[in-house]
Amino acid sequence: MKVLFWDLDHTLWDFKKNSREALREGYNEFDLASYGVGDIEEYIESYEKANNWCWKEYREGRMEKAELRGKRFKMAMEPWGLGENQDLGEKLGTHYVKTSPYKTNLFEGAEEVLSELQNRGHKQVILTNGFEEVQHIKVEKSGLLPYFDEVITSDSIGYKKPHPMAFSLALERAGVRADDVVMIGDNLEADVLGAKAQGLGQIFFNPNSIPHQEEIDYEARTLREILDIELH
Repeated sequence: MKVLFWDLDHTLWDFKKNSREALREGYNEFDLASYGVGDIEEYIESYEKANNWCWKEYREGRMEKAELRGKRFKMAMEPWGLGENQDLGEKLGTHYVKTSPYKTNLFEGAEEVLSELQNRGHKQVILTNGFEEVQHIKVEKSGLLPYFDEVITSDSIGYKKPHPMAFSLALERAGVRADDVVMIGDNLEADVLGAKAQGLGQIFFNPNSIPHQEEIDYEARTLREILDIELH
């Protein structure tokens, strides 16, 4: 019976929906319109572009956690000439970190699928590149905790997927071998190819049908499709 390693953000926890709820609340809380910031959708678009760039830098070891948290909001405000408004950027960043992890939107079928896999006897583990203090809040508040034996973050092991040590240390902590594990995640490079390189099975959760030429074990457009995959 395969042990299942799950990614969290964009795979189970609907990061996009939860993040946008928190960003809208921050926009209104600090009345960004009064600073000349464009409409709320323009603000969200600017933030997401900055956040994606910062996270890529973080995953590849060119940015530290503390810098990421502040820089993404500074960059997001640059189109309106507010990139140097450190006080506003810090307020937005603090509000976001205190708000977004408590959001509870999950991908359709998440709890149903996790429950069924648990009932079939699969041990399930979360392996996420997110921050230690934040990811545990997400798991608990969204009701995911009962389905998992362990929540392993890149913060706690010191390496981020797809680094080989991220998978090696996660396997060690979970007490399993690579060939007994299937990794499920939305990030082709970090989750799927990273797992493949270390001998883990892979399921690419690809709800947006992103095209690729990689040879991988399985691909699913919905979480429910995973229930049809042989995982013995």
